[in-house]
Amino acid sequence: MMQYGKASNHEVNNMQHLWTKNFILICLSSLFMFFAFHTLIPTLPFYIIENGGGTSSAGLALAILTIAAIMIRPVTGWALDNYGRKKIFIAGFFLFLLPTIVYLWMVPVVMLLFLRFVQGLGWGVCSTASATTASDIVPQKRMGEGMGFFGLTLTISLATAPAFGLWLIGNYSFQVLFLISAILCMIAILIALTIQYPEIEKKQAKLKFAFVEKAALRPALVILCITMTYSSVLSFLSLFVIEQGMDSGNIFAFFIVLAITSLISRPLSGKMIDTKGSVGYDISVLIGAIATIVALLFLAQTTTLFHLVAGGIFYGIGFGFTQPTMLALSINSVSTNKRGGANATYWTAFDMGVASGSVVWGLVASTFGYSLIFKLSVIPALAAIAIYFAGKKFYQKAEPATSTAG
Repeated sequence: MMQYGKASNHEVNNMQHLWTKNFILICLSSLFMFFAFHTLIPTLPFYIIENGGGTSSAGLALAILTIAAIMIRPVTGWALDNYGRKKIFIAGFFLFLLPTIVYLWMVPVVMLLFLRFVQGLGWGVCSTASATTASDIVPQKRMGEGMGFFGLTLTISLATAPAFGLWLIGNYSFQVLFLISAILCMIAILIALTIQYPEIEKKQAKLKFAFVEKAALRPALVILCITMTYSSVLSFLSLFVIEQGMDSGNIFAFFIVLAITSLISRPLSGKMIDTKGSVGYDISVLIGAIATIVALLFLAQTTTLFHLVAGGIFYGIGFGFTQPTMLALSINSVSTNKRGGANATYWTAFDMGVASGSVVWGLVASTFGYSLIFKLSVIPALAAIAIYFAGKKFYQKAEPATSTAG
């Protein structure tokens, strides 16, 4: 059970609304955090190469961060459920901020990679804590819609921050990039400090540490499969477009329409699962997975701008339906005092899907070429459907349903 301290009747009524002050604040704080994070993703490889590192070292900047985030998320979930949200959230911010400040001194590549590991720990903590805090603030009956809107902060950041970061280093310098990233993170911290965090009713005995929250495992496995397809798009679509003899600028059309359709589909999927319950989850998963498959088939035969635009439209729909739906299912599968663990399980699977996909598709590309990547990416999308519906039957047999979760 969540409590906001001693609330008046007016405040209690406001808790039934989605767009409360606290919800707006957690969305803004997360948006600034995600923006600071995504400005560094495409730019640090250039920093490493310009400072004497090879292409293999450039790839380590993301790999090390991802490994650190995967390592810390389960511990973060346990800590959030046992010690509350605010302290853990703010601590994660500072773990992310401090390396960014040190980057201003233009550190050697080896030190940067070490700092990137520390930053990965911070990223794993604050991103897990932000999603958990958002799920506490969103009214239970509007969880799907609320987490869909919360997820827009990630979509907006992904669509704009990488290009902004590249523009900064192209027109100014890496020091300006690091300074702005640090300022964005500081703004996120200041906003996070103003949030009125719900008090979560804790059991007298502390929850035991578990690497995985079992109740959230099914949606986590589904999103792992979906993000395996996402990594093929993130890592190799630009290279495939160039190989096909197309203007590299065409890739921006894909990401623009992906962002637009994702912005539209996220609230729709949220409304559907909130109003239709279990059936809404089923429909959202089917729409999302099928749209993802259609998108990948378009991308596999890319020769014109039409293929990229069509692929972007369908992939935006696919990701916009599956990602917030599985996040909402993870949260709704557990009691309030286990939401930290559920969020940690979900986001660990998200990271593992991106990381494992990058490795697998890299091997495919080096042996068979880029086109086959997108054809084979259909397999994890189909696996997502199978895991969701097979897992649903398993859970229904194991225990009687107690909620409208899928």
